Amino acid sequence: MIQLVDSLAHPTLTGDWLGRGIDSTFASLNKSLHDNGYLSAFAIGMDGVEGYDHEKYIEECKKYPNLYPVAGFNPHCDDIKKEIKLISDLGYVGIKIHPRFSSLDYYDNNIQDIVALAGMYDLTVFYCTYAHCGGGNYPQSDPFYFIADIINSCPKTNIILVHGGDVNLLKYAELVRHNKNTLLDLSLTFMKYKGSSIDLDIKYLFKNFDRRICIGTDHPEYTHADVVTRFQEFVPGVSKSKLDNISHRNILKFVKKVLY
Repeated sequence: MIQLVDSLAHPTLTGDWLGRGIDSTFASLNKSLHDNGYLSAFAIGMDGVEGYDHEKYIEECKKYPNLYPVAGFNPHCDDIKKEIKLISDLGYVGIKIHPRFSSLDYYDNNIQDIVALAGMYDLTVFYCTYAHCGGGNYPQSDPFYFIADIINSCPKTNIILVHGGDVNLLKYAELVRHNKNTLLDLSLTFMKYKGSSIDLDIKYLFKNFDRRICIGTDHPEYTHADVVTRFQEFVPGVSKSKLDNISHRNILKFVKKVLY
């Protein structure tokens, strides 16, 4: 039996998700994990979303031993070092940086400072690579190279590239291939582009890149049951050892503050 760890789930303090009336309570996440045979999940806080608060969020996470807390980070906070230290002291295993939701200037040097400081406290950085949005806010330069700048500047910080670069999946895989402090999360991309040429890219990664990828649900955007079903599509022809790497082993070994 394949044992999955959800590398990207979004329980919220209000129990709603982006005001859409979708159940995103901690309790429902916990139940879904158990019902679908998951070992655990990384509970990702989102700064400014659904009443997020560092102290309150981790208190909810502590009620569920199978949740690893990741703090939503505000890149515009007044004192970066103080904020990072607080997050570490509270017991978080990482921070989430979301350029779109934070209205981030891609070439704000502040981000390199944040990522470097996170590494000093052994906090893993979960960095969103999905940059698509409406006109007026769409990036006018390729975010890939900004991410490459971060990796070049912060070689001692472990960075998970969330959503795997979406339609640029193989391009981001090559970036990860040459940088051992990075891991490629396939959440959203794994589900969103079903039936497209991305399927061939995922099949390639399962067979040839099994030590550098992990699978998240982007809960509650996608269900654990649907992700398990989708995962099974890529199982044929892949060894049990490789599947174990992808399903849970990579992510648990990569996040420094998780004991595995």
